Formats: sequence, C-alpha cells, structure tokens
Amino acid sequence: MLLASIAKSITAAAAVTTSSLHAHNTRSSNTDNMSSTSGAGGSIICAGLSCLDLQLVGCTQSGSDEAIERYDEAIHCAGGSASMTATTLALLMKEQQQEEVHVITKIGPDFAGNTMLEFYRRAGASTRLVLSDESARTSMAVLPIFQSGKRGCYVNLACNDGFSPDEMLQQVDQYFVNDSSAGPPPARAFLFGYPHLMPKMQGASLKSMLENVRDKLSSDDNKVLIAVDLNGVDGSDTTVARSALIPALSEIDVLHLNEDEAMVLSSSSSSATTNDADERNNSLLSSALLSQISSFHEHGCAVVLLSLGSKGAFVSVTPDAKRLQQLSSSECNMAMSQWSAGTQVHVPAFKIEHGGVNTNGAGDALFAGFSLAASSWGSKWKLCPLNAGTFASLVAWQRCDSKTRDGEGMRSADALMDMINEQKLPVILED
Repeated sequence: MLLASIAKSITAAAAVTTSSLHAHNTRSSNTDNMSSTSGAGGSIICAGLSCLDLQLVGCTQSGSDEAIERYDEAIHCAGGSASMTATTLALLMKEQQQEEVHVITKIGPDFAGNTMLEFYRRAGASTRLVLSDESARTSMAVLPIFQSGKRGCYVNLACNDGFSPDEMLQQVDQYFVNDSSAGPPPARAFLFGYPHLMPKMQGASLKSMLENVRDKLSSDDNKVLIAVDLNGVDGSDTTVARSALIPALSEIDVLHLNEDEAMVLSSSSSSATTNDADERNNSLLSSALLSQISSFHEHGCAVVLLSLGSKGAFVSVTPDAKRLQQLSSSECNMAMSQWSAGTQVHVPAFKIEHGGVNTNGAGDALFAGFSLAASSWGSKWKLCPLNAGTFASLVAWQRCDSKTRDGEGMRSADALMDMINEQKLPVILED
C-alpha cells in the first residue's frame, strides 16, 4: 500500500522546515492575487486536527478486558480530519492538474511530525501551510482495527490542544504567499475538523475563525465553501457539546456528523413542522433526528450531511433559499448555491465485494467527497444533492476498501463521476 508503506521505510526523523508562528498579514492583497479561473480548477484547504495513527489491523475482540488479543499487522498512517481529508482528496485529484489540496495543521519537530509530512507529500497534498512548532509535540493515536472492520481509538492530542485561531489564520494568510506572479488559484473550499477535540477553536472562537477564513479566501468573483466535520462529541455534558458548535452554525455551509453526535447535540425544541420529505424519511430517521437536523438549519447551517454507517448517508438542504444564494458569485457559482431549498435525500452505502474492509477514515472520506462535489464548478460537476451524496458515498467506498484506500487502484474523481453519469454503480450494501 502506497501510504502505509512509508512509515516502514523511515529509520530516522528528517529535518522539518519550520513555519513561522507569525505570518505576514497579506489580507489586503488577497483578492488581487487570486487568479480568475472559472472552470473546475481551484484549491481545497483541509485544516484542523491531525495525528500519526498506528493501526493494528485484524485485531481479535474476545470481549474480556484482560484478554490477550492478537493482530495481523501494524501500519502507520496520517490520521485526524486534516490528514484524512487531504490525503483522500489529493489521491482522488492527482490527474486534475488545476486542482491543489493544502493541509493546515500543527505538528512538532519529531518522528511523528516528519512521518506525517511524508505521507502528505506522497499522496500529492501540499505541505507548505503546515505549522511546525519547535516547542510542540505531534499527536499520536493507536487504533485497533477489528476483524469486523470496525475500530477503536486511543489518542494523545498533544499540540492539537494548543492550536489557536490566530495560528490557523496566520497559516491561511500564507496561502497567498508563493513564487508565482499570477498568485495561487482561487480557494473553492475550506474543510475543518474536529472542533470538539480542539479546545481553542470552539463556540464563539470557532465562529470568528470561520468568518475570518471566509473573508480571507472569498472575493466577489469567488465564494469559498466552509465545511465542518465533527468527531469526539462527548455525550457526558450535552450543554458543553452544544456550546462548542451551535454559535458557529451560521458560518458553516456543510456540517458532517453521525446519528449519535446529532442526538448529543439535540435541542429541546424546534419550530420545524412535518412535511412530505419528513414523511418519506420517517422509515429511515427518527422524528428526533429530523427535528435536530431542522434545528441545525434554523441556526444557519446550509447543508447537513448525516452519516448512517452501513445505511449510507442523509443529505438535508436548508429551506432558506437566501442562505444558499450567499454562495453565489459573479464568476464561479458552485454547485451547492444552485440547489433547491428544502431538498432531503438518502444515498446508500456500497458493498466491498471481496470483503477486505477497513473503515478507519470512512467518515472523513464521505465528508471530503461531498465537500468536493458541493463546491465544484463547471458543467460536468453541476451536481444535485443526490449525485453529490452518491459521489461522496463512492469516495468512502474506495477508502474502506483495503485494496484501494491508499491510492493503488483508486479511481480518480472524474472516473467516479463517470460511474454516476453512466449509472454503473457498485452493489448497494444491505444493512
């Protein structure tokens, strides 16, 4: 496997190019430096939590706390939201020369940090926005991948705990600092995760950070999509969990979470009323889940992408048409800005026929694929919510396949779009 093999060949930590903690303020010249690309080109910035994962593949699971369990193989990979989304998208878009994928995360000058940088480069993602702090320690996680395909997670968050909004915005400014006289391509999307595991980027601080990112990366000719992925939502204190996210929902264009996380964040009331879409989806989602999705929209979130595990995913578009129009621009109208307000669709998960399943990063892949489709430009990529969700499900399908998850044999983004347009889809996974 392409990415998995990298850590095995590293025998010593290589030198890291240290990024300054104090980036030059280039905000005044951001829009002047943007190129006027109007096709499918553009950059996606994947930001937030990262860690070096040690996957223990093929773990037994006897059910006893003190049992001696076995595993088949130990593999390092770049984990966390920033890493998983960036490597997934970079591998998908290697054939598309105008597309760039950048990583913004914080690492230390250590073996784990150097190894993650090498993973990013091998996948094809740019590392020039990665923040290396000489005083920080890179996060690491141990993930037992059970024989059932499910996983556990044990993590030391390390420098993610201290990653601040100011540091994030300084790295965003660095996007506009390059050697090209034409400047960087316009940014089409900014993907961020996971706020509940990053204590300095929650609540009002998260809202302010996302608002500033939008201001820095958008122009009259181009609007950037802001997408947020959840993980680590602690159900032991729902008030704290809600306060970390709800204040920022008005700045979030796409919110990705699973059923359990949605219910932890559940509000006590919503003004939403039952409609035809609710009736059609009652067999799939509980009334409480549908009510919570409506609550996210009421707080300003444009689109909710709900992971349903083996049942696929659910896409809900805000009933507020004006919220979607905020993503329109004079030159590049992204796909999502043209969606019909109030649309709700279910997309299935797809079966991996040969049975080699690794679900680590499945949610990140779904989120990355959906954000790519929703922020797309150009006639081929003018996707409706159903096709955007189907594309995302195909991306997750490839990521869960142990044979293709690290790039070898992986279909490109264009090839997955062809599968949708030609209706040549894999077998649907039966729950």
